[in-house]
Amino acid sequence: MSIKNGSDPEFEEGASYVIKNFTISKRYGRPCIFVNRDTRKFKTSPLAITEEAEKTAKEALCPPSPSATGEEEHIFSSTGYWSLQGTVEKVQVARMTRGNIPILDLRLRCGTKLYNISLWREEALVELYVSDKVEVTHLKGNIQPNGGGKFDSSNYMTVKIVERQIVDAVLTMIGVSEEDNMIILLDSEMEDYAVPSHFYKGNINDLVQQLPISVKVQHINNHVLLLQQLKEVQTADAIESPESLDVKEAPESLDVMEAPESLDVMEAPESLDVMEAPESLDVMEAPESLGVENTE
Repeated sequence: MSIKNGSDPEFEEGASYVIKNFTISKRYGRPCIFVNRDTRKFKTSPLAITEEAEKTAKEALCPPSPSATGEEEHIFSSTGYWSLQGTVEKVQVARMTRGNIPILDLRLRCGTKLYNISLWREEALVELYVSDKVEVTHLKGNIQPNGGGKFDSSNYMTVKIVERQIVDAVLTMIGVSEEDNMIILLDSEMEDYAVPSHFYKGNINDLVQQLPISVKVQHINNHVLLLQQLKEVQTADAIESPESLDVKEAPESLDVMEAPESLDVMEAPESLDVMEAPESLDVMEAPESLGVENTE
């Protein structure tokens, strides 16, 4: 389907046409009809087409991509497409090419095999975490110069998150660190938890003065999606929360209940694609004494 005048479709789905003086090119990686000044389009009554022609047209839009177990011997030398389902074991930080095309490299375990996969364009922007179970379609095998193999994206590729395990936990945080637009919290069991920097807009040293603090979190493999402060753990050096602590309200998609005045709530930014919290989790607003930023 091409676009006319930036909004109107040049061709209507389900309608029949006869087109003259067009060109076919694989310039963008798949066969496309290019309309030029000499092209003439005729809208007609419904045309009778064979099943084979209909099948060929559908495959041009979405070629076959059979599911692979990952155990196939010649999986990288195949000329067709493959679909894989497995568990994400490693995710790199997305990078940009010179042509400003995002690429996300990850490692996927399928059965006993471990495969390197590069996701391109829109699929590279999908938020993935270690331990996610995903299905990736229309992968192209690629044999590397060293004899190894990897999978690259194609123009037809899709990524579907089949299963994602979100863990609820109550933790006591005893340490704070900053790293690459993230706040790293250290709990009493010496586990690190990565929190987006948008969760806390104040001075990191002010947050240190509040430690230790007890918090309830939702996380995926220690990547925090939701965090709410339950209570302050009183110590000899504990001080009141500073006025510079800015706490964000929970998004409208969650059921929000008012909390006792002693509770502080911090929420993830809207830019993070996160599964909704279960209905059994009541998210509570921050106290009136803190500066609350209304996301509405």
